[in-house]
Amino acid sequence: MKRLALSALLVIMLFGSALAHNGAISLYIMDQTVMICNKDIGFLETATISVYYVQDLGYALGNAVEFRLISSNPNALFVAVTWVPEITVTMGDVDNGISLTGASCLGLGQSVVHLGDVDVFLADQPTTFTARVVDHPGVLPPGIHITRCNPEQTQVTVLGGTFVFNGSCNPGVQPKTWSAIKELYR
Repeated sequence: MKRLALSALLVIMLFGSALAHNGAISLYIMDQTVMICNKDIGFLETATISVYYVQDLGYALGNAVEFRLISSNPNALFVAVTWVPEITVTMGDVDNGISLTGASCLGLGQSVVHLGDVDVFLADQPTTFTARVVDHPGVLPPGIHITRCNPEQTQVTVLGGTFVFNGSCNPGVQPKTWSAIKELYR
């Protein structure tokens, strides 16, 4: 039984490392933990979500970011955007693809860098929907990119994050799975 428990622990550790990534432009509620990725929003209400670069195992954020935001609900609109003061040039918009540039390296020495805030207005009855960071279609190659702070200003492709409205981004462990986990320790 102990061998089975150790094997299960090893699988969990390996699976956990598979969740690591090489950086992502992610959406969260402004919070010290950068872990709140869902919020309830009602009819004709506005909610503010924050855009972050999360380094994880990847490169530190350089001086440029390229991405696009989409909503799974066509009646959820991105109505206002406020970028941090370190962003000195913006080209495009969040709906069609935006490029952000800083005069110097953004978030130097930080593994999580706040880029700005986006207000989402729901002109529809409340249902579960998402806001996602996706490829900027107007850059070559299309993608979600950061530019590293090195002399070559190397462009690096990173992942995009998803924010959930009127639902959960962190589903709980299914009872069946939880029972199986508890059985390992009996």
